[in-house]
Amino acid sequence: MKFQKLSENKLKIILSYDELPNSQNFDDFVSDSSDARHTFLEILEKAYDEVGFNTRDYKIKIDALALKNGKFVFTVTKLVKMKKNIKSAKPKKIVREFNSNYAIYKFEDFEDFCNFCEFAKKMDLYDLNNFAKKIELYLYHNNYYLSVYKINEKFNNIGKFYSSITEFCKFYSSKDLFICLLKEKGKLVIKNNAIEICQNNFINHN
Repeated sequence: MKFQKLSENKLKIILSYDELPNSQNFDDFVSDSSDARHTFLEILEKAYDEVGFNTRDYKIKIDALALKNGKFVFTVTKLVKMKKNIKSAKPKKIVREFNSNYAIYKFEDFEDFCNFCEFAKKMDLYDLNNFAKKIELYLYHNNYYLSVYKINEKFNNIGKFYSSITEFCKFYSSKDLFICLLKEKGKLVIKNNAIEICQNNFINHN
């Protein structure tokens, strides 16, 4: 967990997936629930202790961002000061960090990819053909690369996808040049819907 005090009225909080308190996944954490608000207030208290960012007696706005590398960023903005000692801590719905059409993830081997696909199924990551326009798997220099093309920002489980995939691989690149290299020098293993094809054909269904 990392705090960056951007100004007297703005704070950036960077969390990894396993640092989300009292929550099974990012979607649960940004939900409008008493547990989510309570846990975020605890984080704000820690921010006050570490960097002196005081939100007591202030109404605040919280913007949530899921990064491609599996990290999560919350930007806290202090608004008007409140008369009573009550805070409004409700994270906004997830947005994405993408300037490229591609997100490419590197798996050490095919077994790691299959393990991710199995985990995604257990986490109820379904309907992934609507997550992106194209999801392809390439083999290049003995590693497997998952190419995700044109991600759908409105996909309901986008936060869950980001937090899950980086448990099994590393975010590698978002550069169009690298996908061109994969297409030219790599071997296309699964042409499209790679995750669902793996779930249906390569993992144990028992």
